[in-house]
Amino acid sequence: MKKRFLSLLLAVCILLPIFAVPAAAVNANTAIQTARTMGVLDAATAQSPEALAAPVTRGEFARMLTMVSSYRETVNEQILVGSLFTDVNSSTANAPYIRIAVQQNWLTGYTDGTFRPEDPVTLEAACASALRLLGFAPSDLTGAFPAAQLNKATELGLRAGLARSQGETMTRSDCAVLLYNTLIATTKNGSTYGNTIGLSVSDGQVDTSTILASSLKGPFIAGASEMLPISPTTVYRNDEVTDSLELNVNDVYYYSESLNAVWIYTTKASGRITSVSPNAAAPTSVTVAGVTYQIGSTDVAYRISSLSGGGVGQVVTLLLGMEDVAVGILTGEEVDLSYYGVVQASSRSLTLDNNDTADVMQTVRVLCTDGTVRSIRVDKNLNIPTGWLVSITSTPEGEKLQSISKKSVSGLFDAANRTLGAYKLANDVEILDTLPDGSAGTVRLDRLDGVTLSGSDVRYYSLNDRGEIDRLVLDDVTGDIWTYGCLMSWTTNNKSSTLDELTSLQPSDVLMQMASGLLTGSLLSDIWGELTGSTGRWTSIALGLLANNTSGLMSNILSTIAGGASYTYMNGTSSTTDTTNVLYPVLAGGIGVRHEVTGAVRGMVQLQPILIESLGPASVTTAGGARYETADDMQVYLWHMGVYYPTLLPTINAEDYFLIGWVDSCTAGHQVRVLTALRKN
Repeated sequence: MKKRFLSLLLAVCILLPIFAVPAAAVNANTAIQTARTMGVLDAATAQSPEALAAPVTRGEFARMLTMVSSYRETVNEQILVGSLFTDVNSSTANAPYIRIAVQQNWLTGYTDGTFRPEDPVTLEAACASALRLLGFAPSDLTGAFPAAQLNKATELGLRAGLARSQGETMTRSDCAVLLYNTLIATTKNGSTYGNTIGLSVSDGQVDTSTILASSLKGPFIAGASEMLPISPTTVYRNDEVTDSLELNVNDVYYYSESLNAVWIYTTKASGRITSVSPNAAAPTSVTVAGVTYQIGSTDVAYRISSLSGGGVGQVVTLLLGMEDVAVGILTGEEVDLSYYGVVQASSRSLTLDNNDTADVMQTVRVLCTDGTVRSIRVDKNLNIPTGWLVSITSTPEGEKLQSISKKSVSGLFDAANRTLGAYKLANDVEILDTLPDGSAGTVRLDRLDGVTLSGSDVRYYSLNDRGEIDRLVLDDVTGDIWTYGCLMSWTTNNKSSTLDELTSLQPSDVLMQMASGLLTGSLLSDIWGELTGSTGRWTSIALGLLANNTSGLMSNILSTIAGGASYTYMNGTSSTTDTTNVLYPVLAGGIGVRHEVTGAVRGMVQLQPILIESLGPASVTTAGGARYETADDMQVYLWHMGVYYPTLLPTINAEDYFLIGWVDSCTAGHQVRVLTALRKN
C-alpha cells in the first residue's frame, strides 16, 4: 500500500508545471507540490503562476499554518462562538483557521482588538509564525524583533530559497517554500518538525503519501454511461496526463477532491489462472498468464477462491488499478479480450496430467503492447519461432495464440492531436517497437511526435469500435531497443591477407586522428571522410568478389568476411566483449549493437558523429545550427589517450571540451546515444 501511494505522489508531482522561479529557489516546485498535497494551496492556485505570485493575507496565512500542523484534521471541529476580534466573526473567510492560529499563538491580534485578516504578511511576520510552530518563543531568541526572528530563521534554514528581505510582502509561492523548510527543520526539542505531525521526513525530503492516501477516493469500477463525480483540472489515464475525461465500462478510477484530480486505469489482465497465493481459500495474489497480481478487493479474492468454486484453471479478466492491483474481475461470458505482441521465447517441459501420466507441455512467452510479458500454454507440436507477431485471445473456453499477418499504416504521427495519418489514436493506445529477433519495448506517445512513418515501419495495428488505433506494433523505428556504447578494440577471427589493411587501424588510433582533426577544425570534412572510406572498403571486398565470380558467390564472400571478430566496447560503467561470426563495418566511437533475445549479436552499426557547439537540457546544437535530441539513457564519457571514463552530463561543457555526439539513424531516432568529451587543454 505504501509503495502505491509513493508512486501516486510522484504522479501528482508530474502534473505541476515547472514555473520560472529565482535561481536560489531550488526547492520551489517541490514546495508547491507538497503544499498542494497538504491543502496549503488549492489546485487552481498551484497551477497558476499569477495566483502563486499574489500576496498572502493574514487570514490566508492562518489557514496555511493550520494545514501544516497537527490541527489540520480538526478544523471542522472548531465552533466559533461570538467574535474573536472586532473584524473577525463566524462569517469571515478563514475564521476557523484564525481561531486555531491565535489559540496556538502562531499569530496574534492587535491592541485595538482587530486581527486585520486582509493585511499582507511580511517576511519577518511569517518567520515569527514558523518559529512558533517549531516551539521557539521570543524569549528563546537572542535580540529584538524582527532581527532576532530573521536571524534564527536563517540559522534553521527557514529562509533557504527565499529572496525576500525585511518588510517585504510574502507571496503564496514564498509561503509554500517557507513552510516546506519548516517541515524539514529541527524543533526546539531536537525533532524534525514534519515527523512530529505524522509525516515522514528523511534527507531533507517530505513524504506526504499518508495525507495523499487519506484524500484519495476509490477504486471505483465504471458502469455504462457513468460520469465522473468531480470536474477535475487534471486527469491521468494509465498514469499519463491527458485532456480526455472519457470513462468506459469497466474502467477503474480514483479521485481526490482536494487535488481536484482523477486517475483512470484501462489496463486489464486476461487469461487462465495458474496459481493463487498463499492458499486457495483466502488468496491475496493471483497469477494469470504467467504474471502475478496483488489482490486489492475482497470481491476479487472471494470470486477466485475455492469458497466460490473459482481458482486455478479459471479463465478471468482482472480489472487493474493503481500499481496493477486487481480491484475488479470479469468471469464467464464477460471474458473477451485480445492482446498483441511478439514472441520472445518458447520452451517445452515435462508435465504430469491429473492421472499422473507424463506428457510434454509447451509454454510461449509473449511481450505484449502494454509492456507485460505473458506466458501461454500451446499445443506441444506447434513450432512458434522467436520474433513472430502473435495475438492472444481469451474467451470463457480458454486462451488461444495465433500468428497475425502484417497490417501497415503510414503517415505523420501527431502526438498533440493524437493522429497517425488519417487515423485517430485511442486515448489508451499502446505502442510497441520490435525487432525480428523478438526484442521489443513500449513507446511513449511523444517519442514519435512529428515522425512520418512509412508502411515498412509498421508491422501491425488494430482499431477499436470507434475506428481509432488502439494497438500499434512498429518495426525498429525508435532505435531504443539497441545497445549503445563506445568501441574500444576489435580483433578479426580470420587473419586472411584480404583483411590486413582493415585490421591495422584500431579505434584508439582513429580517435587520436579525430582529436587532431578537432584541433584543426577538420573533424567532419577530413577525418570522418577517411573513416567512411574505410567502411566502404569492407563493401568493396564483397562487391569485388561478386564481380569476379559467377558461381559459388556466397562461399567466396563468406571466406573473406566470415570468421567474424571480437568487439570490446564501453557500455555504461563497464566494458563488454561480443564475439560474432560476421565482420561488421564499425570503426571507432559510438556503435549500436543489436542482440538476439538469447544475447547473441544480430547486427552492429557505426553511429554517425556530430561536433557539438552547445549543450541543452535535452538536446545539443552543432556549429551549423542543427539540433539533435539526446536519448533518455545517453551515455557520457571523458576520453583521454584511448581510454573512456564514464561521467555525467553536468561534469562537462562546450567551453572547456571538444564534444562529439554519436547519432543513430532510425526513423524516429536521430538522437545522440553516446557523447564523448575531450578536454581542450
